[in-house]
Amino acid sequence: MKVGMFINYYIPSKGGMETSVINLCKGLVQAGHEPFVFAPKYPNYVDSEKNVYRYESIRFNYGGYFYVIPVPFLSNMRETVKSLNLDIIHSHQPYSLGDEAMKYARSFNIPLVFTYHIKYEDYSHYIPLVPKSLAQSFIRKTTTGYSNKSDAVIAPSSAIKKLLIDNGVNSRIEVIPSGINIDEFAKDTGRRQEIRNKYKIGPDDVALITACRITEEKNVKFLVESFNKIKKKCANAKFIIVGDGAVKKDLERMVKDFGIEKDVIFTGLVGKEEIISLYQASDIFVFASLTETQGLVAVEAMSAGIPAVAVKASGIEDMIMNGEDGILTSNDVDEFSSAAMKVINDRDLRKKLSDRARINSKKFTIELWTEKIVKLYNSLI
Repeated sequence: MKVGMFINYYIPSKGGMETSVINLCKGLVQAGHEPFVFAPKYPNYVDSEKNVYRYESIRFNYGGYFYVIPVPFLSNMRETVKSLNLDIIHSHQPYSLGDEAMKYARSFNIPLVFTYHIKYEDYSHYIPLVPKSLAQSFIRKTTTGYSNKSDAVIAPSSAIKKLLIDNGVNSRIEVIPSGINIDEFAKDTGRRQEIRNKYKIGPDDVALITACRITEEKNVKFLVESFNKIKKKCANAKFIIVGDGAVKKDLERMVKDFGIEKDVIFTGLVGKEEIISLYQASDIFVFASLTETQGLVAVEAMSAGIPAVAVKASGIEDMIMNGEDGILTSNDVDEFSSAAMKVINDRDLRKKLSDRARINSKKFTIELWTEKIVKLYNSLI
């Protein structure tokens, strides 16, 4: 089977959506299929893998963080797409290259699958000079329209399926959580002490960690506020923030204002091997994003045996079993910090959550995920 993947962000960008597409391509190849990726060009980046087709793009700065936007009309891919004789087109966004995916699916009579990776309405602040309510209404209308023109929509969680239905989506919707390479995160890298030494984390310190784009919608400021409360109750607590983004400088100022700059570690962007080692050098994963459709980073941490304390929001609820492999709380700093303190202070509870996290993470393997995706593809073909 030949599958065309259309995505507005891809390698070298390192978000959850990009990771999802990378993993799905790996799963398809392992299962004997052939994926082709259509993505934007990035300055000074050359692909090492085959079957990647790049659209011309423009680069822009948002809050000190650089993004690229593909410009489809500068790259005529029609003959390329036609020559590949694709069996399925899989769109990962409703805009830009998502429109390209829709156009070619209709032109060449190819089934179109659309994965609803993010809660687009929660990203309305990226639309400048437009009132929030108007931007959200536009986003809701266009994403619903795109979904209804697709042959099938993949929702990464049951909460997102409900959201789509509530928004008026009447196309076929399948709940298929994304998968990761569980073994990759579960295998001991043997670097726990090395990493803790590197970041000056003592043997008796309890290290909390989060990993995400450091942007407004990820709610990382909430985590810093919560850690400030935790620090007052637990002198040996440390907080590792992995990632980069537009609000990083704001967080650094917050940390200084709170007087906890020696206990909050900003690693910046790191490679996969480093993030795996960082997970394994940490004790508790914390997460507060309110915009997730799934939250793959939580599954990554669980695979490494780290219990999670997370804000209960759509998507994450299907990943973390409250009280079994992690703790879910409301979006309240006091409640969240209290839950984290409970896991910090109760070593038996931490061990129980950790053991169960390793077991439950196995539900999200690339192999099981790919099997479900291929089954959907075949039903449409």
